[in-house]
Amino acid sequence: MSVRAQAAAAVLSCLVPLLASGAFAQGQARASSGLLRAEFWTEAEPVPAVGDEWPVSADTARGRLLDEAAWVFGGMVWGFDFRYSPYDKTRGIEERFDLEPIHSLDAALLEAGKPSSGDGSYRDYVSFQVDPSLASLVASYGRQPWSDSQGIGRADIGGGVKARRQAYVDALRLAVRAYLQGLEPNKPRLVRGRVVLGAVPSLAVIEGFYTAQVRARVMVIEAVPYAVY
Repeated sequence: MSVRAQAAAAVLSCLVPLLASGAFAQGQARASSGLLRAEFWTEAEPVPAVGDEWPVSADTARGRLLDEAAWVFGGMVWGFDFRYSPYDKTRGIEERFDLEPIHSLDAALLEAGKPSSGDGSYRDYVSFQVDPSLASLVASYGRQPWSDSQGIGRADIGGGVKARRQAYVDALRLAVRAYLQGLEPNKPRLVRGRVVLGAVPSLAVIEGFYTAQVRARVMVIEAVPYAVY
């Protein structure tokens, strides 16, 4: 087993008991009767990056919660376009994953109250009412050509509030990679496709890292082999 694989296995072995014990406190909500609703949280006194507010006021916390919920709910309803190049040691190719939201959900369309504080964090339930056409779109992700996958991603908390998003993106990268490893007999040079969140991700701070767990659905649009790249 390679050093990289050993490191990944070690991280996963540490996270499995935490997942089972409910250490990931956020989310797990699904669409119900056209309504997306989940609890989001942010730290009152996070590790700040340069320019980040510290400590975090209730108004700032509410803005962060709404922005994060808009990104998550948008990922559940419309999803993301991705481009993925797998790591290839022999060819000297570094792994690369680019992710772009298909549609940006306006945070003003979300419903939330005033976040409550306690235990060093702000928390609030955020809701988005999904109209029938969008509910049909979400339902379509449960059918072919979409396939289920999952991933656990991390980002150093030293990156400040932006690191939370980076953890989600890293988890989606690993979900896409896990799906492709079971799909392609030969490693492709480049894969293009779409990925959607199958549920609200969970997020926790573990050993100095934002650690996100995602359940995703993946659709490959194009896989470019090395022979024709």
